[in-house]
Order: sequence, then structure tokens, then C-alpha cells
Amino acid sequence: MSPQTTRRFRTAKKIQFAAVELAVRDGLSNVTTEAIAKEAGISTRSFFNYYAYKEAALMGPPPDYPSDASEIFVQGTGKLIDDLSRLIEAHLKRFLEEREIFAHILELSDSDPKLNALRNSAMLARRAQMRGLLHRRAPGSDPRIIEILAAAVIAATNAAAKDWASGERMDLIASAKENLVLIEQAGLLLETSPTAA
Repeated sequence: MSPQTTRRFRTAKKIQFAAVELAVRDGLSNVTTEAIAKEAGISTRSFFNYYAYKEAALMGPPPDYPSDASEIFVQGTGKLIDDLSRLIEAHLKRFLEEREIFAHILELSDSDPKLNALRNSAMLARRAQMRGLLHRRAPGSDPRIIEILAAAVIAATNAAAKDWASGERMDLIASAKENLVLIEQAGLLLETSPTAA
């Protein structure tokens, strides 16, 4: 069973949506865990079964890579960039209905250091997950290359998500795939000589 289909996950998302709605409406500093719990239709005690504090509720459940798509990626024998593209598509398509929520979280995190730190921490966690998948896909590869590639993949998907949230790009998945191709192009750029101006 996918974590996204469990009752616990659905409740965690309900709490997140309530937290974001209240933070946008009343200002994050004016939002309490009690208010979030009430808005989500749960007890305050239940809130703490899901999140330790309100900023964590705003971030929602960790958006780990889908396990089935991750295994397909690890076992893949095609071109790495193509298999990465399929993994990222499987990951991002779960969030296509959450554009407004994501945009609000970005806006709120720009003005709240704790929320911004949590967002950065979530990106580092995804980078560690990507690093692990790449190590499994290419065992024996230079760990430095794996680390650099993992960071580039996260930067590519994060840039796509920001463009999508701002309305600059309307297709999140297409934008992410285009950014992944840019990683490959960046590698080729390092092999070229500078041209005369």
C-alpha cells in the first residue's frame, strides 16, 4: 500500500492544509497548534501525534520518493538521465493538485526563519535519498560524483517547483524534465573552450 493512500497520510495532509490556510489568513505568528487542530477537525492531542509544532504541520508529511518508482530506477538499465526523468515524474505527479499550497509555503518560509530552515532541511533529506538511490543504481561510482549529481537533481526539481508555484511555468513535470536535461548540458559545457567575444 502506498503511504499516500493511508488514513494517517490523509489526516497529515488535512492538518497541513488547515495550517497553511490559517497562516495565510491570520499570519503565521498568530496561528496556534490548537487553532490548527480545530480547523482540521481533530483534537490538539491528535495534532501532536502527527507534528511536533505548527511549522512542521505547514511543511506536511515528508515527500519521499515513491518506493515502487525508486526500485524501478535502481534496477534500471537505460540511460541514467532518462530513468531519472521517469523517477522525478512519478515523484512530482503526486503534488500536481497542490500548487497553491506550495506557493503559500514558499511565501511563508521567505518571512519565517524556522519554516525556511525546515524547508531547507527537507531538501537536504531528499538530496540524501537521491544520493542513496544513485549509489544503489551505480555501486562503486566515485562518491563525489554521486553527491554532485544528487545536489544537481534536487536543484533542478526545486527550481522547477518554484517556477511552477509562481506561475512562471504551468507544467511542473515538463519544467523538471527540462531542468534535468540542463544537468547533462552543464556537463558538456565544461568540455568546451571559451569562445572569443
